[in-house]
Amino acid sequence: MIYSEKQYKELEAQLKKLKKENELKDRENKLLKQQNKQKDEIIYDLDKNNYKRQCESLKQENIELKKKLKIYEEKFEMQRISLEKNSSNSCKPSSTNGLKKVVQNNRVKSGRKPGREKGHLRSAPTVSKTPDKVINVSKVATCICGEKTKEREEISRDLISLEIIVHTTQYRGRKTVCPKCKKEYMPKFPKEVKNTINYDEAIKALVVYLNSYCNVPNQKTVELISLLSKDKIKMSQGTVGNTISQFSKKSKPILKKMKQEILKAPVINEDETPIKVNGKFMSVIGVFTKGISVLEAFEHRSLESFKEMGILDRYIGTVCHDHNKIHDSFTQSKQAECNFHILRYCKGEYEVHKREPIKNFMDYMLRLREKVDEYKIEGKTSFTEKEYSEAKREYLELLDKWDKEFKKEYDYDKKQYYDSERCLKARLRERVDDHLRFLRDFRIDFTNNLAERGLRKVKTKIKIAGGFRKLEFSRYYCDAISIIDTCKKQSKNIGETIEHIFRGKKKIFAF
Repeated sequence: MIYSEKQYKELEAQLKKLKKENELKDRENKLLKQQNKQKDEIIYDLDKNNYKRQCESLKQENIELKKKLKIYEEKFEMQRISLEKNSSNSCKPSSTNGLKKVVQNNRVKSGRKPGREKGHLRSAPTVSKTPDKVINVSKVATCICGEKTKEREEISRDLISLEIIVHTTQYRGRKTVCPKCKKEYMPKFPKEVKNTINYDEAIKALVVYLNSYCNVPNQKTVELISLLSKDKIKMSQGTVGNTISQFSKKSKPILKKMKQEILKAPVINEDETPIKVNGKFMSVIGVFTKGISVLEAFEHRSLESFKEMGILDRYIGTVCHDHNKIHDSFTQSKQAECNFHILRYCKGEYEVHKREPIKNFMDYMLRLREKVDEYKIEGKTSFTEKEYSEAKREYLELLDKWDKEFKKEYDYDKKQYYDSERCLKARLRERVDDHLRFLRDFRIDFTNNLAERGLRKVKTKIKIAGGFRKLEFSRYYCDAISIIDTCKKQSKNIGETIEHIFRGKKKIFAF
């Protein structure tokens, strides 16, 4: 067959195209052979090393690691919450705050200027009306302009100095002996002159005040008395301890009367604080009214200690405390719980969970306190039954809303994360009457601040001294603090009161 030139060119172009396609297919074939070879090697490797079984074990290991990670995440979250808590939003003591400045109350700024307000009496000291010495100073007779000045009112200023006079009275007498039986007799010294060196009641009162109420150590007390007397009084440290012990024994009848008077009070405040005695933790229990303070130290913070104190097991009024379940054993008295602690715990939960019902509950409790303050100014003594029922109803409604929000977010896998909030809600619901008891009787405080202030002296002592060497020493200290704090509440002269107790006087306070 004879082809034309045109056909020949077309056939030539097709041949070139087929050659190119053939080359491409050869390349693909080589590539597929290489891939096939690699797959054969992978299959051989998989069969040889059993990767399928390893994959299953790795999957199981991954599941276990995820479980561990979840546990650690929960622990981390709990630690984060714990770090955010301080003395203002939990039961942690203020000593754990460190250098962080924490607001300790919920007071709102009034906007008033600091200092004495108009109408309030001045607290500054005034000049003496009977000075020991008077010195008249010259007046300014001529003004700087050259005109003679005119006299107006007299102006007085006092310069007060301190002079310590050490007065020593020496008792002398003859020692006698019987010529027959050779028995010796000492002179008849007074009862207050038993030792070679004795101190009168004024010096003993100063020692008690400095060593107990001012927390001045024995050595510093001795040094201070030596400084005041210009080294004329050289007292030993043992004398300081003996003086505190003697004062404790002399004050026992007074303390017994104070306890009897507390039993008559309609409302008392109670609190406890731990102390260290010879490296072991023990407890101080304090019972307070607006006019009396009684503190006692015990080895254990138990029901037996409360009964040994002899107040709470016999008291029939209302006891305000910080949710101490030991008080449930004293069924003859009514219980009123401190609401400031509740607000602090609510604040801590709100900072963690950010639930709006918690904030609403806190605001409602503060509004109730403001309402009580308004009623006190009006002369009222309590809420009416209708007002109390309405307040209790709204209190429980707010808790219901809190419960509703809590259940929406509650996760059973993270129970520990919600545990403190759950316990707080249960406590608020269970003790509703105890938390609202301040509405029924305005003599009951919204907080237990009276007892907190009363025990602050003990906490300060522990911070300064670290603790006591014996339980007996801590009891001496509590007896002295009870007497001195009661003196301050009743506006009694502390020095004179301590002197009267050393002299054996039993009628000290106004009861």
